[in-house]
Amino acid sequence: MKTLKRILLALAIFGLTYFVYNTSLKLPVVTSYAAKDVCSGLFVANRSLESLIKNDINYSFMSKTSIEVNEDEKSVTARIFGLFPRKAIYRGALGCCVTDGYNENELKKQTFNKPTIENIPLDTAISSFRNEIDFELLNTALDSVFEHEERTRGVVVLYKNKLIAERYGKGFNQSTPLLGWSMNKSIINAMVGIMKQQNRLDLSDKNLFKEWEMDERKNISLNDLMHMSSGLEWNEGYGDLSDVTKMLYKTGSASDYAIAKQFSVKPDSIWLYSSGTSNIISKYIRKKINNDKEYHNFPYLELFKKIGASTFCYETDAEGTFVGSSFGYACTRDWAKFGLLYLNDGIANGERILPEGWVKYSYTPAKASNGQYGAQFWLNPDSEIDEFMCIGHHGQMVAIIPSQDLVIVRLGLSIDKHFNTNKFIQNVVNSIKK
Repeated sequence: MKTLKRILLALAIFGLTYFVYNTSLKLPVVTSYAAKDVCSGLFVANRSLESLIKNDINYSFMSKTSIEVNEDEKSVTARIFGLFPRKAIYRGALGCCVTDGYNENELKKQTFNKPTIENIPLDTAISSFRNEIDFELLNTALDSVFEHEERTRGVVVLYKNKLIAERYGKGFNQSTPLLGWSMNKSIINAMVGIMKQQNRLDLSDKNLFKEWEMDERKNISLNDLMHMSSGLEWNEGYGDLSDVTKMLYKTGSASDYAIAKQFSVKPDSIWLYSSGTSNIISKYIRKKINNDKEYHNFPYLELFKKIGASTFCYETDAEGTFVGSSFGYACTRDWAKFGLLYLNDGIANGERILPEGWVKYSYTPAKASNGQYGAQFWLNPDSEIDEFMCIGHHGQMVAIIPSQDLVIVRLGLSIDKHFNTNKFIQNVVNSIKK
C-alpha cells in the first residue's frame, strides 16, 4: 500500500512539474501576443484601448491578460495573472515588435520615414451596369456576415473595377487600418513579382542563404518557397506552442527562425503550409536589395503608392525584416485595391506593376498542393468559381474572381471558424446577373 501511495505521489509531482513547465513556456506567448496586438491596434490602427480589450483579446487566455500602456514611449506591456510580462514597442512606420531579448533603447532608434502616398479613391460610377446587379441579393449577402458571431469589421465588393457595396461594423469605418494576418503572404508574392520584373531575382534562384550552403537546403529554389513546397520541417499549429507561435512571439527575427529549420524531404515533393516560408522569402528580398533604407521603402514606393493605397503599414520584426507571413495593416478599401491589381493582370492606374504572366503564375496550382494553393495565394479546387484568394486565419479575405469581374474583401476577427468564406463568396456571386 505504501508503495502504491509513493507511486501515486510521484506521478502527481511529475504531473504538476510538467504542467508548471509547460505553462511557463506557453504563457509568455500569450502575453507577447497581447502586447503586440494591442500595440499595433493602438499606434498603427489608431483604435481605442477599450475597443481592443473588448474585441481583440477577449478570447482564450488573452482575456486573462492585464494591459499597461505607456503613451510617452508608445509601448504596451501585458501580463497574465501578474506573471510573464512582455512588452511591445512602436517604432513608427516599422510598426510594433516585442522587445524580449532586445535593448529597448536600440529598438527605439530604429527609424523609417514612410514615403508620402496619395490615396486614389475607388471608382463609384456604376450607372452603366447597375441593371447587372441584384442589389437585394447583394445586401442580403452582406447582412449575413454582420451577425454578432461573425465579428465582421469591414466588407468591400468591387465589380468591373467599381465599388458596388461597402459596409462596416460598429466602431470601424473606411479609414480604419485592419490586420490582414496571412493575407500579407500575397504582399510577398507582389514584392517578388516586382523584383523579377526589375531583373533583380529569378524564381529558379537556389543556394539562397549562407546557412544553407553546406547541406540539402542549397537545392531549395525561390519557386519552391513561393509554392510552400520547400521540404523544410514546419508546424503551423496555432492552438499550441508550435513553430509559428515561437517564430512570431518568442524570437526577435521571424525569418532567421524559419531559415534555421531543417531539411525534411526533397523540394517540390510535398506541400506544407508554412508562415515561416513567407518570412524566408522576405529575408531573401532584403538580402537581394542589400540596402535597408531601400528595402523598407520598397513595398511602399513600388506597390502601395502605385495602387494608391495610403493606409498600408507593413510591420517588421525586431531585426527590421518584414513579417510577411502575418503583420500588415490596411483599410478595407486599400486591401480591395490590392485585389484589383491581380484582377487586372498586374496593371494599376495604367502602369504594369507585375510582370506579364505573373498573375497566372500566382493562381496556377503548386504541383504538390492538390490544387489548393498557388504561389502565396489560396485556391479552391472544390469551387466552380475561378477564384484565388488572400486568406487570414481569422476570416480575413480578398477574393479575386476574374470570370465575374469581382473583388470581394472581408475583414474581421472570427473566432471558432464562424465565418463561412465559401458561402459568402457564392452569395455575392449570385447577386451578379450573368
